[in-house]
Amino acid sequence: MRKPVPVFVYGTLLEGFENHRLYVKPYVHKAVPARIEGELYHLPQGYPGVLPGDGEVIGAALFFSPDEYETVMVGLDELETYFGPGDPRNEYERVEVRARLDGADEEQMVYVYRYLDEEYVRRMGVRVEDGDWRSYMLGKRTE
Repeated sequence: MRKPVPVFVYGTLLEGFENHRLYVKPYVHKAVPARIEGELYHLPQGYPGVLPGDGEVIGAALFFSPDEYETVMVGLDELETYFGPGDPRNEYERVEVRARLDGADEEQMVYVYRYLDEEYVRRMGVRVEDGDWRSYMLGKRTE
């Protein structure tokens, strides 16, 4: 059994969205507001993608119970179309990055699902300048 690494979520896995209800809520977890470096884009499919960059992405670090961790990761990998490191079928790559947890003095290593096709994202996606996909989606609902 691998050591549980928190998972940084920034889109449909955040509380209040459908994938949170399906893939997060059923499991024992703690969510801590957090931020990572990167560029956030809203994709035409209706969900976000993160790319490497010097901006800031706002989300949450999810700490899952060690007893449920493997089950959770299987579900998240399936949702994110992640088959394993370097697999050509991957839509996202699961990578470890440093996150700044709100209220903590030190950084925490977390997994994040990073979108692989940078050219597609930059061409077709809408850059979410403030890095906050929840706010972006709430703003779209009021337009």
